[in-house]
Amino acid sequence: MIEDKLKLMKKILLITLFSLGILIELKVNAQTDIIFYTTMGTFEVELYDTLQPITTGNFISLVEEEFYDGIIFHRVVEDFVIQGGDPYGTGFGGPGYTIEDEFDTLTSNVQKALGMANSGPNTGGSQFYINMVDNIYLDPNYPVFGIVTDSFEVVQAISEVPVNAADKPLTPVVMDSVRIKSDIPSSIIENIPTITIHVSPNPAATEISVSIPENSLPHRIRLINNSGQQFYEGEIITSNIIPVSHLQSGTYFIVVYNDKGNIIAVKKTIVSH
Repeated sequence: MIEDKLKLMKKILLITLFSLGILIELKVNAQTDIIFYTTMGTFEVELYDTLQPITTGNFISLVEEEFYDGIIFHRVVEDFVIQGGDPYGTGFGGPGYTIEDEFDTLTSNVQKALGMANSGPNTGGSQFYINMVDNIYLDPNYPVFGIVTDSFEVVQAISEVPVNAADKPLTPVVMDSVRIKSDIPSSIIENIPTITIHVSPNPAATEISVSIPENSLPHRIRLINNSGQQFYEGEIITSNIIPVSHLQSGTYFIVVYNDKGNIIAVKKTIVSH
């Protein structure tokens, strides 16, 4: 009887470890790297695309729109957080909409973690913060959707600038630009003919609208996941509607091919139900 219980416990442990390994693998394979170019230096952040598809999808869309370019870090509290993302720099601005909160037990407000600022449940938008120390008491009221992976010393330097009574830096710390880090060398990108591809909404729940310029030649379009599994294929001239309500929440890629089968555009999109 005791041996049977030990075998059962061992089996449960192995299943748990296997499941955790799958989650960690998904987490690692699905991330988007973001580069922050600021007036005090450059640092990089890795987003938790798979774990937090709504929050990361929203952040990626804002980055692609160059929303954060020229915005300041309006709140700096040493040994706590630095906060930015308000286009007005007052702490009360946003993108003009709000998103739903989402929480995952694999994320926490530890040092270096990137969190979504809010003024209450489901009020996140564009403002974010970076934890300077472990602030786990903020869990789970503030969604964590990424972590600083390079040059945290730049973030620390920002946290130490002189501020006024409202914790606003006396000398503005500006995000000159915030960009998605490309793994493809720019020299290669420059030699590949590309088209502009627009995707909306992102994240999507039921369907994705994809469009390309009217003067582009007809192309084939596919929807795939991180593993290359294909969920849709069709011909695209100016626009396509891709149903996604049957898909699991997560990161997907829209790939456009020319008539020779060469990839000419790739767009990351988030599905979230």
